Amino acid sequence: MKPGLERVRDGAILHGMVIGIWAVFKLVKLRSGRFRKAVEAFDATYQFRTGAIGRRLVFSAGRIRTTRGLVPSPDYELVLIDPPGVLKRLYKNPNDLIKLLMENKIDQLGNNYFLFKFGYLVGLCERWFRELIEKLAPGSNKKWTGEAGLSSS
Repeated sequence: MKPGLERVRDGAILHGMVIGIWAVFKLVKLRSGRFRKAVEAFDATYQFRTGAIGRRLVFSAGRIRTTRGLVPSPDYELVLIDPPGVLKRLYKNPNDLIKLLMENKIDQLGNNYFLFKFGYLVGLCERWFRELIEKLAPGSNKKWTGEAGLSSS
């Protein structure tokens, strides 16, 4: 593939991943009191980068937003060295981030507290979706209500 097309592809993968994360976080924040509480006093800037292309996920005063560009000193930075390889690995096994590090497909910089906090937030999202799926499964006596997702019928 030509270098210009590779850059476009890598940028599209990076922006798609970060915007996807942002959208899931926003949805779960609207529906889950536990998630809202976890981000209400959390201030951090996560920077996702591939080459000179970057996108930030910013938590500030209970808000979550995403912006383009790079900042010199984010709280945590995740560098996608091989964006297509990262995408393939995540499709195969989304929980296998250690292999991504070992295969030199990603690199990370920053205070690991922010890595653990991000993992905690992802875990809250996963839990919320798992509970929603269980309650909406055929034969369940629960119905969708909005806040916290569910209620008994």
